[in-house]
Amino acid sequence: MARRVKHLALAAALAALLGILPAARADLGPLEPIADLHRAVHESLGLPEPLIVRLLEQGAPPDQLPVIGFLARELAQPPQVIFDLHHSGLSFLDITLRFGRGPEIFYVPFAADPGPPYGNAWGYYKKTPRARWNTIRLTDVDVVNFVNVRVCHDHYGVGYDRIVAQRRKGKGFADIHRELAVETGKHGHGKGAKASAAGGPKDPGKSGSKGKSGGKDQGKNKDKGKGGGSGKG
Repeated sequence: MARRVKHLALAAALAALLGILPAARADLGPLEPIADLHRAVHESLGLPEPLIVRLLEQGAPPDQLPVIGFLARELAQPPQVIFDLHHSGLSFLDITLRFGRGPEIFYVPFAADPGPPYGNAWGYYKKTPRARWNTIRLTDVDVVNFVNVRVCHDHYGVGYDRIVAQRRKGKGFADIHRELAVETGKHGHGKGAKASAAGGPKDPGKSGSKGKSGGKDQGKNKDKGKGGGSGKG
């Protein structure tokens, strides 16, 4: 019972962070960086927000959500199918092979040897002729590392080396997402916090001026005999 309550509390908090629930924005401590990772998965890979919460309730680790979304897209399968197969004991690579794809979909074009935790797995690609990449065996850890670095690169528009440097420092992907989200303006609370600190939006009169211009436009429409409204109808 206590475990169920804990899961429901986590789901509600994450839902609020992602905008599912009309909860007030607040500093939710350790859930903040997790929310940035989930937001990236939703926006970059198209996982519906309620599904993200459901997968968490079912036990999906946060850093595997990008892999579930990535494989769902690449293999043209529902995310729940990917999760269920992995939960049943299949590795992410085995799931990939089952649907006719191979290790090539996980390749990341690093400019140079990225070192740990990518070096060994990346070395497989560099030492193996491309025609034989289907023989490469990647662990789930390898897949999680490759897919997460790709999602960070694609979502925030930063170089692979930047993300690898953060990993070398021992940072987890949730923390990396938080830092990159704040830096690139994609953090769920960053813009609002800055606006509040500055005393509100840069031009607080814009909303009012829009209302005035809207009234003028409607007046013009009436004068022309075209009717009011937005003018789109």
